[in-house]
Amino acid sequence: MDKISFEHQFTVEGYLTFSVRVISGDFSGSANFCISEIALKEVISALSEVYNCLKGTCQMNDYDSDDFNLFETEKLGHIIVTGQIGGSHRRQYLNYQFITEQTVLAEIISDFKNMLS
Repeated sequence: MDKISFEHQFTVEGYLTFSVRVISGDFSGSANFCISEIALKEVISALSEVYNCLKGTCQMNDYDSDDFNLFETEKLGHIIVTGQIGGSHRRQYLNYQFITEQTVLAEIISDFKNMLS
């Protein structure tokens, strides 16, 4: 089953570091992701809009590398999740894409809100 999850590691001077774990088909990987509290609040707002309207996109970019996570709506409440973790400068990294349904966004929004509290 395709899946993406986020787990808070630590916060330093307004920047959060969290692990991103992805299972996409037969491939999986995890990496740390760093983003400012301000940027994470913007991501929460954009994801909430996508969740409530079932249209639009939201992209979050890692502060320290070219890693990213992109959430795009498709018809019938499907969400296309695309991204990269591990950084292309590394020997091993994961580019992924999978389709999930909109209820996953509620879990992600909740996880991100908990990171800020």
